[in-house]
Parts: sequence; structure tokens; C-alpha cells
Amino acid sequence: MDEGVLLGVQAEELKLGVGESVWSRAVTRGYTTDAIIVKTLSTRFKVPLADMTAAEARAATLLPESVARKHHVVPIYADDRVITIATSDPHDFEVEENLRFITGRRVALQVASPETIDKKIDEVYRPEKSINRLLAGLDPSNVESIEEIVIGTVRDPALEAPMTKLVDAMIADGVRDGASDIHAEPLSDGMSVRYRIDGVLKEVMRLPGSAGPALVRRVKILAKLDVTDPLHPHDGRAGVRVDGKVIDLRIATVPVARRGEKVVIRILDKSNLRASIPDLQLPPQEEEIFRGLLKNREGMILVTGPTGSGKTTTLYAVVNELRTGKVNIVTVEDPVEYDIPGISQLQVNEAQGFTFATALRSVLRQDPDILLVGEIRDNETSGIAIQAGLSGHLVLSTLHTNDAPSAVVRLRDLGSDSFKLAAVLKGVVAQRLVRRICAKCSEPIKTETLPREAWPPGGRVATPRKAVGCKACGGTGFRGRVAIIEIMPVDDRVAHKIEAGALPDVLMAAARPLGMRTLWESGLERVWQGVTSLDEVVRVLGERSIEDEEESVAAEAARQPGAAPQAAPQPAGSVPAAVRAAVAEKTGKTRILVADDDPQMRRLIRSILERDGFEITEAADGLDALESVESHPVDLMVLDIDMPRLDGLGVLEELRARVSTSAVPVIVLTARADDTEARVLDLGAQDFLAKPLQPQSLLARVKAVLRRTKMT
Repeated sequence: MDEGVLLGVQAEELKLGVGESVWSRAVTRGYTTDAIIVKTLSTRFKVPLADMTAAEARAATLLPESVARKHHVVPIYADDRVITIATSDPHDFEVEENLRFITGRRVALQVASPETIDKKIDEVYRPEKSINRLLAGLDPSNVESIEEIVIGTVRDPALEAPMTKLVDAMIADGVRDGASDIHAEPLSDGMSVRYRIDGVLKEVMRLPGSAGPALVRRVKILAKLDVTDPLHPHDGRAGVRVDGKVIDLRIATVPVARRGEKVVIRILDKSNLRASIPDLQLPPQEEEIFRGLLKNREGMILVTGPTGSGKTTTLYAVVNELRTGKVNIVTVEDPVEYDIPGISQLQVNEAQGFTFATALRSVLRQDPDILLVGEIRDNETSGIAIQAGLSGHLVLSTLHTNDAPSAVVRLRDLGSDSFKLAAVLKGVVAQRLVRRICAKCSEPIKTETLPREAWPPGGRVATPRKAVGCKACGGTGFRGRVAIIEIMPVDDRVAHKIEAGALPDVLMAAARPLGMRTLWESGLERVWQGVTSLDEVVRVLGERSIEDEEESVAAEAARQPGAAPQAAPQPAGSVPAAVRAAVAEKTGKTRILVADDDPQMRRLIRSILERDGFEITEAADGLDALESVESHPVDLMVLDIDMPRLDGLGVLEELRARVSTSAVPVIVLTARADDTEARVLDLGAQDFLAKPLQPQSLLARVKAVLRRTKMT
């Protein structure tokens, strides 16, 4: 009350309560917040704010759990002479003396809220309670393992039961959210669990460090892997049933230096087995060309793209189209992701000498009509696959290239002869996956708001839409993914170019009359249909430099004898530089620069703000922050005070001294308890936040500052 936190009437009312502390009752009734009380206590008693992320396991060994719970304190870190303790009552000198006597060290106090201390005590001394708290927000119901075999191993009984529930709930939650992968990665202060949803990783929970090994052990047991060997990578698979639906899991672990093991769980939904060409939802022109390739009964058709671009789903759609019961289809895969009824699937096992090449030799003696080769990786595999295509079989396979014409160059690099490629190749499909705009919250936009280079041709009706964000899509504005593809059919004219050793740009020009469109043009079609947004297409395709490619194309054209001067064709898949620049200006996302030398703090702030749709960039010190804001203007800077090379005060002074950055709004972060707040406000900062951060408070301050700056 003396500090202005509570009114006199409120204070008297709270004193009459029983059971909970005055602090808890004040926060519960909405009279104040934990952050305000903590900051007031820190100022009043000259005690720093507690940084719970800095808590060390060694400190917990110096203070028994019973003492920590009795005095409601938690050890943060310690050396040979001093132990740092977090407390919610920094003026209790009797407790300070007791702790000094028990630990044999001088006690340095820091202040934190009772709720924060309770959670940290559980995390440090009873990690199973932290896990049970996480389980309260997840629904593990209707999850059961299929044919689980439990391997005998040494387990932590306190963690075993809650960890079993947590892993089940984690898998069920990932399946229901539509995640393709679950990542559990050990960090210096715990274990981060992230879901890959629509191709983007999103952190969903942070476990205490002591729970990490138990999680890895539980997942290994589920996949029937060796839990006694944490020093080598392991791969396995498991089957679970979530809400009655059978889900296959592909599980891979790998040791991380000095931190433990990382686990990645690939979620394989059997509904993909029923994928068909109509399910790919291709534009009519592309679907017609694609179906035309499948009319071939011999030769080779390739699907190219990076990992995670949907190549396997496309191949399964092709197999389902060709699986009539009248042909013998054999696949060679590593690994076999889905069991497809009615075809023979071979699993590569290189450790036992059963490689793609040896598998293909065996398959050719099985009278196949159609061969699906999971991936062409080496000269031997490519040679056998080409021979199979030349000897009357239809070969389907994947290759890692940026676009369709580059597949020819890649096969040449693997040692294939150009004349054989010209004879066997029937078509190449390059593809990427872009996020689909959420149907529930997207809004129509005028075509004129797109960069001029992205306008549709005259007479083409376009209905572009923009992503907004709602509960159904988790605030991202996107839900699900759709393929954009580039199809290069190979006819006699293109085959002649291949045999002559032509480069990708020449092959693309030759395939244009056959209806070939680049990835960029296919992406634009999706934008005009309102299926995805232009900034999403640029995010996926905009990594290549068109200027460099134009120079190489022009140089190649100049080397051709008798070639007339002409404009260089658009490189396959790349986004025009003018469009990239325009989209960068028109994405509509608010750009925020987070400048802090602590990577964990940057990661925390990024996760908080990205969930609300902000675009985040990072800087690790003051000089990097100044350089970043000069080269890439931002709408707001979140700035730490204590940084190497140039501290936050110096950054503020430089920002205000430069004309180009003088108007950049700044929110300052600090763990100091001195007059820093007044100093940064005098230097022109818009707001001030004390560490440790409260996510809701940070988000509210950021939005408030942005509103004020837009009003001015």
C-alpha cells in the first residue's frame, strides 16, 4: 500500500482473508499483478529480479528440498562462498540467516513471485510434477501403442508414469494439430518440444532438463530401440492408434554433444495412402500434362525437390493411379514409409549390403511392369534405373534438385550418358509445398495491391486473398499445404537438346511449347486462385538470386553459334527480384528486431512474438543491432541493456543521433534494479521492461508501443 500497489481499502480487505497469502489474493482478485509486486519489492529492498533460466543443478544439491519448501525459496546458483536464492519475501532476515547456516555460504537474495518459485521447486526437485502440470493442458485420451515391447532397463520410477502419459499426449496432440514431425531437442536449460506444422516448426512446451533422458528413454521403448546406448544414432518405427485412427511413427535419435539425445518423430498418416492425382488439386493445365506423362509404359519419370517437398506423396498418388491389378508394381524404398496393399515393397538395408543397386538387380528378375525407386543417389543406382527404363519398364524415382531441368545435369554428374538420358527420360516434375490460406479467416484483396510483376495477364480473372489468423489456424492465417509444381515433358525436340548436352535454361526454353510453367508461374496461379498468398510463395521460392542466373543464361546464349540476341528466359522456380523487394515492403507483418546477447532470451522473445504474427530478426550485440536496423528497417526494437561491444544505452544514443533510425521505437529490457529506467526513457526509449519477462506483459507492451507510434 505504501508503494502505491494497492489502495488502502483493498489492503485492509486482503488482510482479513485466510488461507492464501495477501500476495496471492491480490493477484487472484485482479488488484495487481505478479510483475508489479516483484518490481516494487526489487526497488524497495534493492534486490535484483530472479533469473530462473540461470538456475544450476549444483545449487540444488546444497539446499535440501524440505528446507526449500518450508521457507518457499529456490536456489539459483552457487560458488564456494555465495549461494543465490530466489524468494518472494526479501525482508525476512531470519530465513536468510537459516539458509546461510544450512548452506555454509553467504546468501544473496533475488526476488520472484510465489507461483514462479513453486514451479521452479517442482522442476528442480520433483520434475514429475512439472510434467503433470504440462499434462493438464494436453489430452492423451484414445492413444494406444500397437504391439509395444518393453525393453528392460534402469528407469526413474518417479518419472516413468508421468512420462508415459506425456509422450502419449504429445503424440496425440501432434496428430490432432496436423504436425508432420515432433522434435524433442536437449538445450542447456531443459528440453524443447516442437511440432512441424505446415512446414514450420513451433515450440509447444519446454521440459526441465532432468526430464529429457526420461522422454528419450520412453520414445526409444516405444520404437523398440536400445535404451542402453545413448552414444550412437538409432532409427526405428512404431505404430499407435489415435482417436481410433492408425498412425505410423518413424523415430530417429541422435546424440548431441554434451547435452544428451535429440529425438525426431515423423508422423505418417495412413490417409496419404489414398492420395490420388485429383487429391493433389493441380490446376487443369498442369493436371493434363501430368496425366500425359503417366500414359508412358516405359522410360523414366522423375520427381524432384528438397526434403519435405511432398515427393513421396506425389509418387504414391501416381502408384494409386497406375495400380489397376493388371500390372506388377515393385518399390525399392529407404525407408518404406507406408505399407501399400497390392504391391511389393522392398526395404533397403545398407548395413547388410542390400542397397538400392542390389535391390534393383533383384527386382528386375521379378517381372515388374512399374518400378518405384525411392531415390537415385549414386552412379550405380542411376545406371541400373536407366537400363530398366530402356528395357521396357516404367521407372518412377526422386532426385534432389532445385528445378526440373536441373535433373538432367544432376544425372550427368552421377555419370549417366546424355544419349541414354535422351532416350529414357519422359518427364521431370519439380515441386514445393506452400501453406494454404485458412478458409475460415482469409479476406479477399484487390489484384492491384499485388506487385505489378505479379498481376495476372489481361482477361485472367483473379481472386487473391490475404491471411488473417483465427483460432482454427492457430493465429497463423494458414492451414494445410498445397503443391506448386513445374512439369518438363520430354518430346523429340527436348530429347535432342538433352543428347546435345544442353544446359537447364535451354531445356526449359525447348519445353515451353509443350506447356511447361516454372515453379514461380505455378505459384502465381495459386495466388490468383486465392489458395495461398504471394508472400508465402516468395518465402518458399525466393531463396535464389535471379541476377546471377540471368548472367549465366545470357552468357550461354552468347556462346551459341548464330544465336540472335534475345531476352534471357526466366530461371525456373526463381522469384523476380522486383517481386521479392515489393513483397518485403507489402507483407503486412510488423518487423521487430530483438537485440540481446543471451540466445535463450532471444529464443524466448521470438517464440512469444512469432505466435502473435510478428516477424522477428535477431542481433547478438549492440553493433550488430545498429547494422541490422540500418540495412533492414524495423517497426520496433526490443533492446537489452547489458551487451558486449556496445551496450543498450550506447545503441539508444546512436539510434537517436542518426536521421535514418531516429524514429525507431524501442522497448528496453534489463535485470538491473538501479536508475536505468529513467536513463533509457530520457534517451528516447518508448517503454521499459524488467527481467524475468512475463509473456503477457511483453506482448501487451509491444502492442501498446506499436499503437502509439502508428497514431503519431
